[in-house]
Amino acid sequence: MHIRDGILGPEVCVAAAVVSACAVAYSLRRLRVDLEDRAVPLTGMMAAIVFAAQMVNFPLLGLPVSGHLLGGVLAAVMLGPWAGCLAISLVLIVQAVLFSDGGLLSLGANVFNMGVVGAWGGHAVYAALRRCLGTSVTATVSSAAVAAWLSVLAAAALFCFEFGLSSHASGFDPSGVFTLMVVYHALIGIGEALITGAVLAFVLSRRADLIPAPTPLPAVRAVGQFGTAGLVAALAVAALLAPFKSELPDGLDAVSQQLGFASLETERPPLLLDDYAIPLPVEGWWSVSLAGMLGTAVVFVGAVLLARAVRWNTTPLTLADNTDV
Repeated sequence: MHIRDGILGPEVCVAAAVVSACAVAYSLRRLRVDLEDRAVPLTGMMAAIVFAAQMVNFPLLGLPVSGHLLGGVLAAVMLGPWAGCLAISLVLIVQAVLFSDGGLLSLGANVFNMGVVGAWGGHAVYAALRRCLGTSVTATVSSAAVAAWLSVLAAAALFCFEFGLSSHASGFDPSGVFTLMVVYHALIGIGEALITGAVLAFVLSRRADLIPAPTPLPAVRAVGQFGTAGLVAALAVAALLAPFKSELPDGLDAVSQQLGFASLETERPPLLLDDYAIPLPVEGWWSVSLAGMLGTAVVFVGAVLLARAVRWNTTPLTLADNTDV
């Protein structure tokens, strides 16, 4: 679902970048008030898990298409919409800069489609469903699964809207793009829903206190240990599963190839690494494993440092507010 440079018009990319930057800035501002101590290790853990999971493409049976987790709803349910948005945004930035996955000019569109809409919009749907269905484990998992499925469809529909607004896309049939994108991503969304529901069901069975509830929860113990376990799991996924991912194109790439607008893509030299592989004297699956573990570690450390910085800036603000009162 990562949009490459050249597919969207520069005017659309600039507009999406401005909107995404405002959304990320607003998330940071909200976190300065809302971020809890427990969210620091959990933010790093969730960013690492989403990064590792996005490396593993799963095939759609009977179709020449694969999909992967977007993770916006999963991150938002675990962390809240603000930290969830930042975690997904950080993942997308590392993917684009470190591995050339997704364009730099189109980074704002990717952040908006998967991070802002996925976390903010997905969390809004999840919260609304949970208010209707209740706070049981079944209601929580079901609400998150439905929100996850809808977030994938929303990201696909947003791409179609952005592509339709691009000046150089006038030669392509918008209805054909929309039809294929919706069909493919409706199926990919099922995988997103299953993965999101399975992860949340596991967390609820082990540490239900980590899922934010409408009422305040008591202090969470041993969150750092849980975050470490999550990081280890993410590293294992990146090391052991990513090298054996499906080689079929993902939903967006498949549509672009079938309808011909893949020719709009512009090649750029990689900033650091070209794709998810580290150049080694002897080629093999281990180069992908090393790249996956490197990216997972970078995302984890970056998310923890960002959360700590936000948390560090919260204390002076709180003290100042109390002094004024």
